Amino acid sequence: MKIFPKILFSLLMATSVFAQEWDEDGWASTYATMAAFEARADGNPFLFGRPGYVKPIIDNLGNVLNSNWYTTASVAKSPAFEVGLPFSLIFINDDDKTFNEYGMNSPTIFGGHADMGHPETLLDGPMVYGNKTLSNLGVFTYPYLQLGGSFYHARLVLRGMFLPAISELESFSLFGIGAQYSFGHLFRDKLPAAAKPLDISLVFGYSTSGISYQPEDFRGTLDLDITAVTVDAVIGYKPVAFFEVLMTLGYQYASMESSGILISDDPNHPEEVIHPNITVKGNNGFKFGLELAFSVGTSFHPVVGFDYAGKSSFTTNILYFKQQFGKDEEKPSKKAEEPEEKESTADSEESDDSSADNAEPDATEDDEGYEE
Repeated sequence: MKIFPKILFSLLMATSVFAQEWDEDGWASTYATMAAFEARADGNPFLFGRPGYVKPIIDNLGNVLNSNWYTTASVAKSPAFEVGLPFSLIFINDDDKTFNEYGMNSPTIFGGHADMGHPETLLDGPMVYGNKTLSNLGVFTYPYLQLGGSFYHARLVLRGMFLPAISELESFSLFGIGAQYSFGHLFRDKLPAAAKPLDISLVFGYSTSGISYQPEDFRGTLDLDITAVTVDAVIGYKPVAFFEVLMTLGYQYASMESSGILISDDPNHPEEVIHPNITVKGNNGFKFGLELAFSVGTSFHPVVGFDYAGKSSFTTNILYFKQQFGKDEEKPSKKAEEPEEKESTADSEESDDSSADNAEPDATEDDEGYEE
């Protein structure tokens, strides 16, 4: 029963500030967008501390950072070096544009705008609409540089991207480290011929990213600290030398922590201060993926595929190069070794029989000589 008065009070507060939280086209004001990042005890809950409003940012960003950690399930014994610019493509869909807020279907930061042509409907709608810039974003991606090295079936991967201040973006940084180990060399010689192209790897990836943003009509910055972690089992089948089918089963985690300080120069909110302080979780849970990996020549190793972790994404690791130094020798199977062992045993027995046959006449001659 206590929740109803609170909601009623909030609705009354909301109607008193509707006009201030839209621009002339019905998009969310910059102040309303930034206020969503601060959980304020005495603030209007339809304006402050709204993790659902900004959650699509980390939903998409987490999926991007937790992908593209591998190009094959088989890590060679011979040393190898790799470099590339992997990126994922995630399409912004209807699920990214709305969320449930107090039983109402409200726009997210990627959502639409108010219908300013029919002002009589505004009070029946939500208090804050989508952000104009992000609402027009159809595809979410996040490119970065990735380097890797491998030896004795183990692989280490580093990724990163650093940008200087550009317009309202004050700074951007990304660092990630990953590891992979393939187990095929432990069991492949025991498999039948049809299953020999099979390999299994365990992959770990950790990414951290920092974004510092100074919005228009504000002094100070909104700082976002993103963390993403994934643990994957990768099953690969390579029927021919230049083509491999990969299946991924794993678990991923992502979170976005906001901080900083923002001082408003907006005439509707002069000198008001916003302290971003909310933490928002991404699509945390199990993931599934299917990829196709290619080997073109000796160095070009593109990968394309599909991943699902709360929402669909497409891996487009098409600018990836790897150089292996040396060639791994195939370990012969035990079944192939058994005939050789039997043949060797048979040859040894024949040799013993032959020696015995050659020795018998000598023994007879000695016996005859003794009888005389």
